[in-house]
Amino acid sequence: MKPFFRTFQALLLVLVLAETASGVMPPDHYAEMSERSKIKATALVLSVEILETTKEHTMKRVSFFLRHPFSDGVPDHFSGICFSVDWPWQSPMAGGTLYFYPETGDKVYVTVASNGGGITSYTYLNEGLESLFVDNPDKIRYGMGNAWLDL
Repeated sequence: MKPFFRTFQALLLVLVLAETASGVMPPDHYAEMSERSKIKATALVLSVEILETTKEHTMKRVSFFLRHPFSDGVPDHFSGICFSVDWPWQSPMAGGTLYFYPETGDKVYVTVASNGGGITSYTYLNEGLESLFVDNPDKIRYGMGNAWLDL
C-alpha cells in the first residue's frame, strides 16, 4: 500500500505544480507587457469583431481610431486582439489571461503588443481623464490590464 500512496503523492505534487505554473502571473509581469507594447495611445473603438467563441472565451478583434499617440509610429487606424467571457456557459481556463470587454464607441487608453497583436491594457476614459493622460504622459503607470496616472 505504501508504494501506491507514495506514487499518488508524487502524482498529486506534479499536478499541483503544473497548475501553479500556468496560473496568474505577478502584477509586474502584466505591467511590463504594457510597457513593452509598441502601441500606446488614446483611441476610439470603431468596431469589435468576434473571431471565435469557445467554451472558455470569446476572441475578438478590436479596431481603433487614433486620438493621441504615446509611442512612435502609431497608425491612424490600428487593431488588437482580446479575450472576454460573454456567456454564462463559458468557463475560463485557469491561467493568466486578461479579459477585456470592448464596445464600439469606447474612448480608451490602450496598449497593444503590435498592430493586430494582443491588447495588453484597456482603460476607459472620459474627456477630462483623456486630457490628464495627454498632459501627463510621464505619469502613466500600468497594472493588470489597465493604466492609471501617478499624480
